[in-house]
Amino acid sequence: MMNHQLLKGIMLCSATFAITSAASLIRTNTSQASALTNTELQKVLAPKKASYGYYINQYKSNTSTDVTPQDNAATALFNNSFSKYWDPASNGTKLNAKILNENQQKSVTISQNQTAAESLRSYLSDRRDSSYNEIPALGPFANAFVRDADAKTNFTAFPSKPWPATAKDDPSSGVIWASDNSKLGSMVRLVNLTASQTYSSSGNPKKYFKYVRPFRQGPGINMNKYLVAVFNATPATDYDFPSGHTTQAFETALIMGYTLPQRFSQEVTRASEVGYDRVLVGRHSPLAVMGGRVLGTAVAAAVLNDSSNSALIKKAYSNAQTVLANKPDKNAADDYNNYQTNLKNYDARMTYGFETIDSKKTPMSVPKGAEILLKTRFPYLNVTQRREILYTTGFKAGYPINDDTEGWGRLNLVKADGGFGKLLTNTTINMKESSKPYSKNDIWRNNVGGQGSLTKAGNGTLSLEGTNTFSGTTIKGGTLIASNTHALGSGKLNLTGGTSKLGTGKVKVQGNYAQNAKANLNPDLKSKCNKFKLYK
Repeated sequence: MMNHQLLKGIMLCSATFAITSAASLIRTNTSQASALTNTELQKVLAPKKASYGYYINQYKSNTSTDVTPQDNAATALFNNSFSKYWDPASNGTKLNAKILNENQQKSVTISQNQTAAESLRSYLSDRRDSSYNEIPALGPFANAFVRDADAKTNFTAFPSKPWPATAKDDPSSGVIWASDNSKLGSMVRLVNLTASQTYSSSGNPKKYFKYVRPFRQGPGINMNKYLVAVFNATPATDYDFPSGHTTQAFETALIMGYTLPQRFSQEVTRASEVGYDRVLVGRHSPLAVMGGRVLGTAVAAAVLNDSSNSALIKKAYSNAQTVLANKPDKNAADDYNNYQTNLKNYDARMTYGFETIDSKKTPMSVPKGAEILLKTRFPYLNVTQRREILYTTGFKAGYPINDDTEGWGRLNLVKADGGFGKLLTNTTINMKESSKPYSKNDIWRNNVGGQGSLTKAGNGTLSLEGTNTFSGTTIKGGTLIASNTHALGSGKLNLTGGTSKLGTGKVKVQGNYAQNAKANLNPDLKSKCNKFKLYK
């Protein structure tokens, strides 16, 4: 047994040893910026009020009778973005011809460069009900959902010949995507309440913007050959911005992800893929699907924040956890289960390769009520901590569509699924074992920086997979697994209770190390690394 009053700058590797010490820790890096106080953090995270107020309070103003930005919050959501590129008055005027011309060219390029698999997937996304499109992202729970929600679609493959011009543009309208009288009825009802109402619709802002679909703007769009006649037969008043399928995909995905948070990032990734499918199939432009992401995210948050929906929300969550969560099919296909791949694809679809057109220095803003989207994903965090995750994982400023006043466009919900991007303040998390997913076990996959420190309390288990640089770690209870050499940050490691596990070959502690008799250091005995190094 080794007994040190203070260990400084150590490298921990797998070995059978224990360290006991009641020594206090010494600050070794006084030049580091101070962590924010709670008051300072609240100021940073305070929401910004838009011209319409806050979307979660005004979402029902999205009606078919009032479509102007003065009366309709869904239209006004784009006051700081699309309304600066396009003026619908007098048959439309390009206020930013460069960005709109680039938008059209991207529509052409994307539609002309698709694989056979993408062609089929985008065809199915077009033909199926928009909510049904989110079922594949359930992965191992998808088959159980189809069965227990009585989910249906008539489309599983290409037809034998192209659809005629007389075919319905919305063939899924006569098919109920899932039954609200099924075993998963509460979950289905909450999806429908979010994604199938007048206030959910992109059709109302479309009526205001009157922005023509890309296949009508000029040559070059490679429309899916099975749908050319259907597309051409749609009326000229069937507009592009914002995309309805994408809006509904995000509305559905965020409810699916709320009720079954085990699939949160997968659902959001699939929603962004549905948007990409709309460009592939020749139906929408990149700016239109980016707008659908913004609107769908805001609507989902608004519905979840509405107190009149609280009883149904509670039932839907219980419904999903009781009926679905215990029925994973380990042999089912899961195309969305790689976090890094999801993050890469989602990031690409946040911008579609557009360059920045606005200030890159605009601070991130977290919309009022947006943190509710992470409530079930991080049940052990409080409201402020969930807002901090959204703030520190937010996307860079300056890109088209994304810089709305409140900040809906810059929310990077896939990255948020991986935990904090930074610890802005000294942060204590209390993971208590319960029946809620992620209360017992969770993984933070992001590289976590910031001037704050992390204190792990409660009897749950947290694994840190990122290359972290936050200012230090204290373990008071439960288990903290260091799954990266730099998982424990750039500061001290203090074990006052619980267990620290080394889930990788070696783990660096950049600052001081102290451990009392009630704490445990549990190395990975399977590792080939068997050295313990002390650095002075």
